[in-house]
Amino acid sequence: MENPFKKIIQDEELPNSLREKIMDDVALIKLSLDMADLVAVKYPGTIGEFFNTKNKTSGKK
Repeated sequence: MENPFKKIIQDEELPNSLREKIMDDVALIKLSLDMADLVAVKYPGTIGEFFNTKNKTSGKK
Protein backbone atom coordinates (compact mmCIF):
# COMPACT_ATOMS: atom_id res chain seq x y z
CA MET A 1 0.00 0.00 0.00
CA GLU A 2 1.31 3.40 -0.93
CA ASN A 3 1.80 5.99 1.80
CA PRO A 4 -0.47 8.96 0.95
CA PHE A 5 1.54 11.33 3.14
CA LYS A 6 4.54 10.99 0.83
CA LYS A 7 2.46 12.54 -1.97
CA ILE A 8 1.97 15.78 -0.03
CA ILE A 9 4.46 18.49 -0.85
CA GLN A 10 5.34 21.02 1.82
CA ASP A 11 3.09 24.08 1.80
CA GLU A 12 0.52 22.24 -0.29
CA GLU A 13 -3.01 21.78 1.01
CA LEU A 14 -4.33 18.29 1.52
CA PRO A 15 -6.79 17.15 -1.19
CA ASN A 16 -10.36 16.83 0.10
CA SER A 17 -10.67 13.19 -0.98
CA LEU A 18 -7.56 12.24 0.99
CA ARG A 19 -8.68 14.30 3.96
CA GLU A 20 -12.08 12.54 3.98
CA LYS A 21 -10.45 9.10 3.74
CA ILE A 22 -8.15 9.83 6.69
CA MET A 23 -11.00 11.23 8.79
CA ASP A 24 -13.16 8.18 7.97
CA ASP A 25 -10.33 5.86 9.02
CA VAL A 26 -9.88 7.73 12.29
CA ALA A 27 -13.63 7.60 12.95
CA LEU A 28 -13.68 3.84 12.27
CA ILE A 29 -10.80 3.28 14.68
CA LYS A 30 -12.54 5.37 17.35
CA LEU A 31 -15.79 3.46 16.85
CA SER A 32 -13.93 0.14 17.13
CA LEU A 33 -12.30 1.23 20.40
CA ASP A 34 -15.64 2.42 21.79
CA MET A 35 -17.32 -0.87 20.90
CA ALA A 36 -14.48 -2.89 22.44
CA ASP A 37 -14.74 -0.81 25.62
CA LEU A 38 -18.49 -1.32 25.74
CA VAL A 39 -18.35 -5.08 25.22
CA ALA A 40 -15.22 -5.88 27.21
CA VAL A 41 -15.49 -3.47 30.15
CA LYS A 42 -18.83 -1.77 30.65
CA TYR A 43 -21.26 -4.58 29.79
CA PRO A 44 -19.70 -7.21 32.10
CA GLY A 45 -19.40 -4.60 34.86
CA THR A 46 -23.07 -3.70 34.52
CA ILE A 47 -24.17 -7.35 34.60
CA GLY A 48 -21.99 -7.95 37.65
CA GLU A 49 -23.49 -4.96 39.44
CA PHE A 50 -27.00 -6.12 38.56
CA PHE A 51 -26.53 -9.58 40.02
CA ASN A 52 -24.61 -8.24 43.00
CA THR A 53 -27.45 -5.83 43.83
CA LYS A 54 -30.06 -8.55 43.33
CA ASN A 55 -28.25 -10.92 45.74
CA LYS A 56 -27.89 -8.21 48.40
CA THR A 57 -31.60 -7.33 48.16
CA SER A 58 -32.79 -10.96 48.35
CA GLY A 59 -30.48 -11.66 51.32
CA LYS A 60 -32.17 -9.00 53.50
CA LYS A 61 -35.64 -10.62 53.43
